[in-house]
Amino acid sequence: MTQAGGTAGERYRRAQETGAVYAEGERAEILDAGLVAAPVEVADALGLEAGARVVWRRRVTLRDDRPASVSASWFPAQVLDQCPRLLERQRIREGTTRYVELRTGRRPARARDVTAAREAAPEESEALGLPGRATVSEVRHVVYDSEGEALVYEVSVKPGGQVAESRAGNVEYEL
Repeated sequence: MTQAGGTAGERYRRAQETGAVYAEGERAEILDAGLVAAPVEVADALGLEAGARVVWRRRVTLRDDRPASVSASWFPAQVLDQCPRLLERQRIREGTTRYVELRTGRRPARARDVTAAREAAPEESEALGLPGRATVSEVRHVVYDSEGEALVYEVSVKPGGQVAESRAGNVEYEL
């Protein structure tokens, strides 16, 4: 069974082909958007110094109006001049990565996903409507442009701790 929205790479390819990031019956609600100081993990993923300013967006993805995933994405702040909609708590129909590509010309070339199963944090359980000690799958996704520069870092959490063997661990792929 396909997870909500599929993988980040699948969502990007869908946006390229159809102009919409989500499949029929899916939609996202943007919970937060703003300019924040990058935590160490985010800074490392984006090749920035800890505390550098980054754009942060957090969303819940719904499938048939039921929570299917919660995710957060971070972009280097320099994209804001060309991509001001990233700061709005509104959906970006073509998806944020495709939006940044279209506005900046920075074409995603490859990605790296690190996948694991773990216990849900309380705020994740609440957002996903899970019982207290539920297990979730987590994907940490970094997209690199054609120059090898990190374009976006995303962490997505979905119910169920089953991680497909083909996606377990650290996987790199072309976009």
